[in-house]
Amino acid sequence: MSLFKARDWWSTVLGEKEEFDQGCLCLADVDNSGNGQDKIIVGSFMGYLRIFNPRPVKTGDGAQAEDLLLEVHLRDPVLQVQVGKFVSGTEMLHLAVLHSRKLCVYSVSGTLGNVEHGNQYQIKLMYEHNLQRTACNMTYGTFGGVKGRDLICIQSMDGMLMVFEQESYAFGRFLPGSLLPGPLAYSSRTDSFITVSSCRQVESYKYQVLAFATDADKRQETEQQKLGSGKRLVVDWTLNIGEQALDICIVSFNQSASSIFVLGERNFFCLKDNGQIRFMKKLDCSPSSFLPYCSVSEGTINTLIGNHNKMLHVYQDVTLKWATQLPHVPVAVRVGCLHDLKGVIVTLSDDGHLQCSYLGTDPSLFQAPKVESRELNYDELDKELKELQKLIKDVNKLQGVWPMTEKEDDLKVSALVSSNFDSVSQAPDAEVGADLVPSVTVKQPRYITMQVSIIINPVN
Repeated sequence: MSLFKARDWWSTVLGEKEEFDQGCLCLADVDNSGNGQDKIIVGSFMGYLRIFNPRPVKTGDGAQAEDLLLEVHLRDPVLQVQVGKFVSGTEMLHLAVLHSRKLCVYSVSGTLGNVEHGNQYQIKLMYEHNLQRTACNMTYGTFGGVKGRDLICIQSMDGMLMVFEQESYAFGRFLPGSLLPGPLAYSSRTDSFITVSSCRQVESYKYQVLAFATDADKRQETEQQKLGSGKRLVVDWTLNIGEQALDICIVSFNQSASSIFVLGERNFFCLKDNGQIRFMKKLDCSPSSFLPYCSVSEGTINTLIGNHNKMLHVYQDVTLKWATQLPHVPVAVRVGCLHDLKGVIVTLSDDGHLQCSYLGTDPSLFQAPKVESRELNYDELDKELKELQKLIKDVNKLQGVWPMTEKEDDLKVSALVSSNFDSVSQAPDAEVGADLVPSVTVKQPRYITMQVSIIINPVN
């Protein structure tokens, strides 16, 4: 078994011929259990919403029936799932599901079961927003510095940002020069939205600038905007990375600094709050997903990057610390706490292979037996060694190093031949030159004698 292979803790296959993307996976305590255990929320393009709570009996077990808490068909394709404080008047966590033309917020709750089948889970629709434009992705956060609640921002396919203050629609703004939508993230430290435009440059927009800009009722600018009435949407900063981005993630592990991570098609970027490059890493393989998370070393950040070679790399800043093999290409990767096991890596493929794994090696089940220890008596060992050396020396004196024993041969053959050569050579090979080869002929049998020391049985 390979050392550099992700250790399967729990895995399952979702549905049949369903498709998934990077926004279809989320980990959170969505049912507000309060025990710190995350649940796995997965949505598919076929409209299915599933919630898992893996509890394998032993490592490597497949999904059991009780691991699936909820499965419901929402009919519309699920583009993205997020968990946050989306309902006014409460700080409980709720589930936001983004469809192509609708945003729905659900509450997930469980009731104690009275039979052996366990608890029963259900979802309840809190509110929904019908969208006028086709949605692409969404992000959420404390926009404008609000306390105790999360707002949602949806990016449409034509480059419009729509902000929802929980149950009410706030405003919508077109991003200037937008042609195709890119990944979207929110930075709470700078209160700004980060995206990558079709010009292959990272752009940052302040929330206050978005809020006070002229309302985007139409795609084109009106004559009043050209004459100067109202405020135009101005970008805060830009950075040209020269390639299209696959995903953006904002990481802030302390109040002093935060980092903007951008996963490109060939490179991996880490930016400061003002858009300056902190570091970048050229990737050897085409990436498919990534996830920055905290590091054990001060001042560094670890990042999980999956690629199309079914590999998952762990980087500490730009240094590769670990590489592990996966059974599929991960389009989404998350890290969470499942069943009191912290740091579980959850990966999802585009065809529905969901796996919970961990890094490292499996513990060896073989334990060497304990050796019985005893004290050594060196005097007895010296005495025994001298006796053995004396015995070896005596044997060598009697028989030598290589003992030789004389043994009489069983058969002795002796022949008596004339001392004179034949006058004419009797050599049979004439091609060599028979006249030049001398020969001696034994003419009578009495010149050959045989002596045997054992009894020979005649053979008829």
